[in-house]
Amino acid sequence: MSLTYSSTSLEKGLRTVFLDAFQAEGSLADKLCYVVDSASNNEKYEWLGESPQMSELKGERHITALSDTGYTLTNTVYTSTIAIRRTDLDDNQTGSIRQRIQQLASTASGHVNKLLITALVDGTSDSGHDSTAFFGNSHTARGSSGTQDNLLAGTGTTASAVATDLNSAMSSLMGFLAENGEPYHGDGPSDLAVVCPPALAKVFREVLGASMISNTSNMQSGMADLIVSPRLTGDANDWYLVNTGGGRKPLIFQQRDPIEFSALETNTESSFLREVYYYGCRSRYAVGYGHWANGIKMVKS
Repeated sequence: MSLTYSSTSLEKGLRTVFLDAFQAEGSLADKLCYVVDSASNNEKYEWLGESPQMSELKGERHITALSDTGYTLTNTVYTSTIAIRRTDLDDNQTGSIRQRIQQLASTASGHVNKLLITALVDGTSDSGHDSTAFFGNSHTARGSSGTQDNLLAGTGTTASAVATDLNSAMSSLMGFLAENGEPYHGDGPSDLAVVCPPALAKVFREVLGASMISNTSNMQSGMADLIVSPRLTGDANDWYLVNTGGGRKPLIFQQRDPIEFSALETNTESSFLREVYYYGCRSRYAVGYGHWANGIKMVKS
């Protein structure tokens, strides 16, 4: 029987299948993250604090040192590999093999989204640049009095309750002070998004899209985009309001090595001894926290 493939054409063809499927998967990184191209194994972020306020020049400039904060993200190598028997190729099972490669690409693309959602969920315990929990009630800022809170308690999951809580979250976001004592968001964030679990998708579509709620004009219609994540399964009543405009976003996506597809086919030990070919992908990146003032977590339980 004549074979319908060669090692060169097969790897090239499957690489094309992989990259096409990978690019077709939507990523939340551009929406939720300040995206950084990394040049080393880790990167330190010392710019998460803010610059001092402008002041009148009287004799000499007033020098204000930057706050003593820093946040280091270390890149991690992530891989995924599948094994395919030569006999499957010989028997012309290329249709199922293409599907396996497409699944590989989908899993690789979705892994970044998984890390981003996990970072939001773990933000009540994991620390940000100010060495406190990213979502918490003990954030301090030079130039402000007391502490600032981006972990709020909600009132319910009905449309009217969610509308009330969304207004509270927006008010808190607008009220955060920077280290110079000025509003952190200036005249207000330019773009917002709500991240919620599927259980709250219907009510948020109503709150963010309906013209009326409980016979009252809905002033919140269109105020934020909606991101529904099936990965938010731990507590179906918790949701997030995040700033997505410009460089001020709640999370950091740090990419060191972009995704690559590779293969071990003919003329390898595995192909000779076991008649097994390997196909896999590799990337190196990290996910971490930006400035806490770019996000609110609303807890219902």
